[in-house]
Amino acid sequence: MQRISTILDKLIKQYGLEGKMNELVLADKWEAIVGKIIADHSYPAGIRYKRLYVVVDSPVWLQEMSFYKEEIIGKVNNYFGKKIIKEVYFK
Repeated sequence: MQRISTILDKLIKQYGLEGKMNELVLADKWEAIVGKIIADHSYPAGIRYKRLYVVVDSPVWLQEMSFYKEEIIGKVNNYFGKKIIKEVYFK
């Protein structure tokens, strides 16, 4: 007998919902992935074509986030255990 998680994983992949599930997990776990300071000033808006779009709360933090770009990419990909994003865009 198969576990329910195995069945759900197969269905998610079969119906092409893996990307949307990654977005939901990323939004839910944003603070745990990037840390409290970054999470307090931003949130993930979505992932399209391996590009993560992040909304930032001020122009000052928009500039600051550019210094964390590679770190965010590494943390997100490390959390998921695979390369789900290649680039980060801030707005």
